[in-house]
Amino acid sequence: MPDGSKHTFNTLARESAFRNPPSGGSIFPVLNEFVAPHIESFNALFDDSGLPFGDGDGRGLLSLAIQDIGERVVFDEARQSGPGGNQKVRGNRLRSKNLGFST
Repeated sequence: MPDGSKHTFNTLARESAFRNPPSGGSIFPVLNEFVAPHIESFNALFDDSGLPFGDGDGRGLLSLAIQDIGERVVFDEARQSGPGGNQKVRGNRLRSKNLGFST
């Protein structure tokens, strides 16, 4: 180096830390702070552990969305020929309750 200072990338120390990670946490705790909001938002899909105690009921956003769907009943269209021509009548019935389908 022109100014006489020595720069290093600490390659050996990083390699050693990769092969033998510390049991007490990360080598770079600031990384945990950066990824924590993303992990919590993903976990919110399945449970409400990111909420303060008492604010949730243990269910996540997916279970709340399924509950919100409720029950739907649909019929396909069947045509019957009669004396006045073709008539539309209700055909097969499909009932959907909380994403579980039955006929």
